[in-house]
Amino acid sequence: MPGQENNYEKLNLQPDIGFDIRFVTMKHNSPFHWHRELEILYILNGHATVNMDGERYELKPLDAIVMDCAKIHEVLYALPQTMGICIHVSRQLMRRYLPDVEASGISCAEKRLTEEQRPFYTEICGYLKELTVLYVDQKQTYQLRSTALILNILACLTEHFGVLAANASPVAKAGNMERLERICDYVEHHYAEEITLQEAADELGLNKEYFCRFFRQNTGTSFIRYVNQVRIDHIYQDLLYTDGSIQEIMERHGFFNQKLFYRMFKERYECTPRELKRMTKNSPFL
Repeated sequence: MPGQENNYEKLNLQPDIGFDIRFVTMKHNSPFHWHRELEILYILNGHATVNMDGERYELKPLDAIVMDCAKIHEVLYALPQTMGICIHVSRQLMRRYLPDVEASGISCAEKRLTEEQRPFYTEICGYLKELTVLYVDQKQTYQLRSTALILNILACLTEHFGVLAANASPVAKAGNMERLERICDYVEHHYAEEITLQEAADELGLNKEYFCRFFRQNTGTSFIRYVNQVRIDHIYQDLLYTDGSIQEIMERHGFFNQKLFYRMFKERYECTPRELKRMTKNSPFL
């Protein structure tokens, strides 16, 4: 069964290239996660939802959104057929051309555009469309042309969508990311077991009350809900790729409250587990 990356995504970008492009479909859903790279998502068909900074962003075909470096976010691709391209750009590549990159960030989403930004957003979407064609064709000059387009996108983002970095110091931010990385890795390894708030707090050496506040402030959700989202996403993958019964798959991934499971599953995917299996049975996107 294809693997799924959750929480902190450790991406291995080739240092001499500095970016990665890949197709994404419904099988790439993930709960809240982050990475040290800038991420750009461009939807080709279907519909996707991004949850970030307590806001919900709905993306339709030919829409783009940017998730800044270390920005905690969640992406859900709508059923039954959604496809996009996802680009990750390393901090090293950005520093090569923007030495003071740490002092600023990027905020680019269709729902937040000003009238002045709209033509530049359209320009970026044009570059992304070209990049998609290059990625599909993979001609001899692919690396040269795709690098040129990535640099054009970064220049446009920097000039027209740059924002001041948050007031928190880089050290404090790094500390928060490291804590979250530790606890999310812990969840990924133990999600099929019963995980208590106390056990999670002990993992970070924090008291339970502070841990609950810390987790919600940095992810926008409660720890218990996050654990159940991780379980549901693993269940989702098994529903796509295995033939076990829904009850067996639920219990395999540590979900025993059937009523809560069905409610959360429908909230997340806007369908029941049975409807999911029926809709995706012959999907060319899986």
